[in-house]
This record gives sequence, structure tokens and C-alpha cells, in this order.
Amino acid sequence: MRKVLAILLPFLLFLTACSGGDSDKAAGQEGVFDSVKVTVKDQETPPEVEFDAPLDITEGAAKVVHTGDGEPVAEGQSVSFKFVALNADDASVLGDTYAQDAVTLAVNDSLKEQDPALYEVLLGTKVGSQVAYAFPDAQAEAGSGDEPTQVMILNLLSAVDTVPTLTPDEAAARNEDGTLLMSSEDVQALEADGKLPEVKFAEDGTPSITVPEGAEEPDRLIVKVLEEGDGPVLESTGTVVADYLGVGLRDGETFDSSYERGEPAEFPLANVVSGWTYGLAGQKAGSKVLLVLPSELAYGDPSSGGSPSGPLVFVVDIKEVK
Repeated sequence: MRKVLAILLPFLLFLTACSGGDSDKAAGQEGVFDSVKVTVKDQETPPEVEFDAPLDITEGAAKVVHTGDGEPVAEGQSVSFKFVALNADDASVLGDTYAQDAVTLAVNDSLKEQDPALYEVLLGTKVGSQVAYAFPDAQAEAGSGDEPTQVMILNLLSAVDTVPTLTPDEAAARNEDGTLLMSSEDVQALEADGKLPEVKFAEDGTPSITVPEGAEEPDRLIVKVLEEGDGPVLESTGTVVADYLGVGLRDGETFDSSYERGEPAEFPLANVVSGWTYGLAGQKAGSKVLLVLPSELAYGDPSSGGSPSGPLVFVVDIKEVK
């Protein structure tokens, strides 16, 4: 999503390796990760991480702390990675994403503008590398201010050419001439034909999504209000606090769920995928909304690498707007 938060091969034999090679490549706050050392066993296991705590992280920083042997990441490619998060104050492990699908991040001008330190370090770094990363300002925006600063060790799993997605300006232009959003009549026709994903809610409010067999990627964004709230309207420049479930349209498999994490997520609406921005803008707090995103309004459709990719389906329960 926006900055890499809360945001993850080819080793056939047991391998132990510590920092080396290009591990001097760093950007952002100078020297903050100099004491970080990692021990890598394989690409499916979180590395062991040590550093001299506490780390006084005052600005964004990134550094290669273990060098892989894959191809270097090129401008415009999408990098997939998993990560382990640690407390900068005492080096304790806060959690990791190794049991989940990899996160995909485009190394492009948008990342360069939002997070220049991470962009500078990712560009040219080899796949298989481990990158130490922190961005305290982004974490403060996403949290309550009481959480510890996180140090994340990103395990670069792959880098693939990115299928272009619509920029916000391009999506806005499409929306103006009526081609971005599917009309309510067309949505109703899909539902009548049994071609719209079906949503059911359990007694505790947890949703499930059933994707119809042979579902085809829509050519426009599908928005269906399942339950309309009566709270404030979410502006395109606002922030949404929401529970959500996301599945792939092609396989119906869950790739992300705030329900599994046990708490709603908070996102600036201008800094998420275009399908969320244009599908949720104008919705009211308290609403439950079904979104079906074509690839160009989601994360693209790379031929390999991280997920999620391709057309996606979300159920979003808007808890609060800011």
C-alpha cells in the first residue's frame, strides 16, 4: 500500500550467511543500521536479526544488510518481499509476514517521491537480499503514537516487470467520461446472471466471498453498496478506518483480511490502489461495500512474482472516516 508497513528461492540446502557484499549500500538517516546483522537460513524462514538497541531512528532509512545472488532490481519493476518487524528500542520481534502472501511494491517515480531512501536502496539491489528499513513518520501516521518504532527486514523474493496501472490522474479522467465505474444497471445485470461475487456475513459480522465459477475480469470498477451507513461521507482526500476482506477474482483465495488480524486498518484514501480511492470516495461511515477491481485499478497483473495480482474482490466495512 503506501509505504512499506503494516507492507514479503532458490536455496535448496541449509545456508547460514551474515551481512556482506553490497551491505554498505544505504540511504536516509546515516549510520542508523550499522550494527544490524542478519543470519539467513532459507527464503521461507524469518532471519535472525541482531542490533545494538536502542536504535535512535528519527527519519526514514534503508540499508542492504545481506546480499543475495539474484538479478538486480531495475527501474519500473515490481519487487515482492516478506518481512520481519522488530522493536527499535529492544530488538524484540514484533511479528512477520512469512506465513502470508508476499507484498508487492513498484520501484518507480511514485516510490521515489514518497520514500526516496527505500527507492535508492532497492534500485540495483539483487533479488535474495535482505534490506533493513524504517520510516517513523509513516508509522506515526498509521498508529496511535504509542507504538514502538519498527525496524523491518525486507526479504526480496523476486522482481518482475510491472504491468502499468492507472495513475490517479488517469483514473480521474476515465471517471469523468463515465468509463471508470460500471453503471448500477450493469452491476444489477451481472448479479441477476449470477456473475457477481456473493457476500455473506456470519453472526459475528465476518464476511465471506464466493466467486462465481468462470468469473471474468470486469472492464470497469464494480461498486455495490451492501449496506448503507448514516455517518459522515468519505472524501477522496480523507482517511478511512475499515475492516476488509480481499480475495482474488480468479481463484477466490483470500490474500488479505483485517478480520484475521483482529482490528480495523487505517488508510489515507489518496494513497491506496485506485480501485479503493474511486470505489470508496463518497461512501458513508457505517456502509459495507463490495468492490471488484480490474487489474489496472489494483496492483497490475505481473506474469510472476508477488501477489496479489490480477482482478481483486474486496468487502469493505467502513468504521470511521477522518
